[in-house]
Amino acid sequence: MAKAKRKPSRNKDTQKSAHAALMEKKRGRDRILTGLAGVLILAIIGGLLWFQNTRSAVAEDYSIVGQGDPVIVQIHMLNCGDCDVLRASTREALREINDDSLKYRIAYLHKKEGIEFASKHGVARETTLIMFDGFGRRQNVINGPYTKEELLPIFRELL
Repeated sequence: MAKAKRKPSRNKDTQKSAHAALMEKKRGRDRILTGLAGVLILAIIGGLLWFQNTRSAVAEDYSIVGQGDPVIVQIHMLNCGDCDVLRASTREALREINDDSLKYRIAYLHKKEGIEFASKHGVARETTLIMFDGFGRRQNVINGPYTKEELLPIFRELL
């Protein structure tokens, strides 16, 4: 019996099988998609950080005191449970009042600007709300956690 002749083998360096070519194409596409996903994730994270920083900067802008609108400034310390309760109650009360002329700011006692603001207005304790009229005159100061129901009449007096 005669042996069958072998076909000459292809040079593997210069020619690829159809499967290998397809896999290489898919890997290239996957690299592009992975890169785009990474860029998208970084853009989202950057946007969230920018938004949080901008929002925080507005909440700490005390220059609006005395600029025509009544302002409530909370003296707030990090990791203070009563401060968090007061902040939540204050925000609930302001949402219910729903008057854009009544402004709300937070003076954080872990930041230099917050400490200066509290010192300037003679407040030495966290969990405090200082209320100013449109001319920047101090109208009221309350200490301690309050409920929304307790804050509503106090805030309405400012309007």
